Amino acid sequence: MCGISGIFYKDRERKIDEATLISMRDAMVHRGPDDSGVYINKHIGLAHRRLSIVGLSTGHQPMSNHSQSLWIVFNGEIYNYPQLKIDLQKKGYKFLTQSDTEVIIHLYAEYGNKCVHYLNGMFAFAIWDADRQEMFMARDRLGVKPFYYVELNNAFIFSSEIKSLLEYPEFSAKCNTEAVYEYFTFRAVTGEQTLFDQVKSILPGHYMTISGNSYKTEQYWHARQVEFDYSISVADAKDRFEELLDDAVRIRLMSEVPLGTFCSGGVDSSLVTALAARATTNPVNTFSVGFHEAEFDETYYARMVSKQYSTTHHELKLDSDEFSSLLPDLIHLNDEPLNFSNSVHIYAISKLAKEFVTVVLTGEGADELFLGYPRYQIPRLAQTLKRFSWLAGPLLSAASILKNDHRLEKLSYYLRSDVRDVMLFNSATCRTESVNNILQSSIPVNLHYRDQVLDSSADMQHILSRMSVQDQQTYLISILNRQDKMSMGASVEARVPFLDYRIAEFANSLPAAIRMKGFNTKMLVKQVAEKYLPKEVIYRRKSGFGVPLAQWLRNPKGLGGLAEEVINTGGYDEFLDSNKLKQVYHQHVSGSADHSEILWSTLNFLLWKQRFAI
Repeated sequence: MCGISGIFYKDRERKIDEATLISMRDAMVHRGPDDSGVYINKHIGLAHRRLSIVGLSTGHQPMSNHSQSLWIVFNGEIYNYPQLKIDLQKKGYKFLTQSDTEVIIHLYAEYGNKCVHYLNGMFAFAIWDADRQEMFMARDRLGVKPFYYVELNNAFIFSSEIKSLLEYPEFSAKCNTEAVYEYFTFRAVTGEQTLFDQVKSILPGHYMTISGNSYKTEQYWHARQVEFDYSISVADAKDRFEELLDDAVRIRLMSEVPLGTFCSGGVDSSLVTALAARATTNPVNTFSVGFHEAEFDETYYARMVSKQYSTTHHELKLDSDEFSSLLPDLIHLNDEPLNFSNSVHIYAISKLAKEFVTVVLTGEGADELFLGYPRYQIPRLAQTLKRFSWLAGPLLSAASILKNDHRLEKLSYYLRSDVRDVMLFNSATCRTESVNNILQSSIPVNLHYRDQVLDSSADMQHILSRMSVQDQQTYLISILNRQDKMSMGASVEARVPFLDYRIAEFANSLPAAIRMKGFNTKMLVKQVAEKYLPKEVIYRRKSGFGVPLAQWLRNPKGLGGLAEEVINTGGYDEFLDSNKLKQVYHQHVSGSADHSEILWSTLNFLLWKQRFAI
């Protein structure tokens, strides 16, 4: 796991400034504290920071082939590289290292752009092909690893992190006004765009080539490229999924450094922990983070799993003061505002994990692939209840207040919307009314990429299958960005077995009825988990690793004190209506309403602007 960056000048006579390239590289030293390197050849510059995992003594980058006609910088891990290496050796390729990086170089030499089809792993890499005078860049199928770039008049610059791009003298930080509405609605910017003007991201499952003044992007993998298997039984699907997940966990235990798991106490991370513990001879290190507020704390369930599998367990708890003290620095680490409040806890547990391991396995991806979110029920229920909306709406609204359940409130709200809007806004964190209330009227409503993703699934018959594919291309990317930035901020590599592309293709081939039955979300995962975990862990109410934001924002100390300083007493912002924002803030603090979600988005946005001087 590493950090990569590079500069490509269209003018072949223009030389790379080494100091600039090194500055870009070292802006993300946290991603690779073990080693660093640069390669410069006139108008081409590649740089690398390394966190040593595999091939500890021979994996220095940038790395070249024997003739030095190919140079690569690579961030990630290729889990099937031992077999790929054997296959390439049979074709006559000779290897000088034990690194998976060298496998990618020879794969590219053999197969060109098609090399990505052979890789099972998480990756973002760039290869300079001197013979073709071409730069080839690729990102893994599901977007586990980030890849950012900026196109300028005379240069193309890229990196694993946006802060690295800001070290380039001819580029400065500006807010992407077109992305502000999407950020406040979904707390994440999707597609190629970011919240920084001009900064783009290579989409998951895509690669890009640059040759002279020519830029070309192509898609090599898509979540919908598999056909539905309507003949498979639930029993056969369960067996096949268990086989795939067991192998995905096993190959992700490949490491020359200590590893462990993040075990939150939820079914996904607990199942990964169980399979990892069964596949190793030494006790697995497990890590969990909790809260002093009992209703948000899941550490009890994590300890239960640890006890069953005799893991070496570590846990910590954060209070509001510790949380708020970390927040500004973590926004800088994340490059963009923190989309999830539990990002702070992931960083904190990563810091703890670094004291014992360098690699962790996590449970991300299961909900999106196997229909695990309760909100997936909302579009289907909305369709059913719409004819009775005059009665169901008020009843659901009252029930949501009584039970303090935001899902009931969301369902009540969506009864007044058409199905397409329900699907589009299903993963939204804030209502459009709340967003429109605090944003200046001049902010454009731009949800083009989300609209395109939704339109691309219009031919799918089942609404749940559409929701799954939609989330894989939008919501999941924001989750993976959180995991990457927070864990790598502590120099820890996070691996995600559920997002082995074989599992993704298998899940996307299953009809919705195989993945969810009635209100039984994530049915296959739970059925497999029954073999390994207590039912108390599997069938408890999903908490989603929540943070007590509403309480903390009302406390004059800690997070509440930070919000008071930044939101209530802050100056005018060109994107926000400060008077309406302060009204929302006072309503929340007084307890007359719960505006914690929009206040969290706003606090992050304003801290982000301060930190990057935007």
